[in-house]
Amino acid sequence: MKLARWLESKTCAARPLGPRMHEMKFLMAILVYLVIGLILGAGMIMAVKGKPSLLIVGFIAYAVAFGKIGCLPKKSH
Repeated sequence: MKLARWLESKTCAARPLGPRMHEMKFLMAILVYLVIGLILGAGMIMAVKGKPSLLIVGFIAYAVAFGKIGCLPKKSH
């Protein structure tokens, strides 16, 4: 119960976002995109060698990240 209250107080909705928070989210998005790109690239190389498992995992991670995180919230449409 205490953990839930602590997490609730730390969420972005509890306080307005400053310019620093937007910068951090932008840099984190770039980092995540690069990591998924590296996983997909390594997966393509492994798929050529006959082991497509990393490519499949990378594609699923990309699809989930794009669907959950990358899409705009409905209220901004």
